[in-house]
Amino acid sequence: MKRLLNPDIQCTDPDQLQFCLKISDTVFWYCEPNTCHRDLLPCAETESNRIYQRYLGYPTEFLHDAHNVPEVRKFATDNMLWREGEIDVTDFSRSEQEELLKDYGYKWDDFSTDTDRNQIICENHFEQYLLDYRNDI
Repeated sequence: MKRLLNPDIQCTDPDQLQFCLKISDTVFWYCEPNTCHRDLLPCAETESNRIYQRYLGYPTEFLHDAHNVPEVRKFATDNMLWREGEIDVTDFSRSEQEELLKDYGYKWDDFSTDTDRNQIICENHFEQYLLDYRNDI
């Protein structure tokens, strides 16, 4: 989870604290809190859940505090509390890529660059197959 502290990280969904780091033009690393983990369940009265709830919708503040506040850093670097993984768009056939785009209302030609399209394909895969990216199972 040290990648979460990378200065090049970008938030792709502030309301879920979902982040993306571009590794190459075809490979992207995604992460977001693992809301299936018992410490992050809505009813959980844990320090992790309090931190998670406090920063929902505030990714910039979260990243800042992850560098400066020990308990936030502990949350940010606890692998079990995050879903994360590298996704390489070249692992998918062209038809699989088009299907991932279609599932989210995009068409192949909706993008000005291949990299932008690749990122959306990877993001859509990450969101659709969240169980593949859990660290706690």
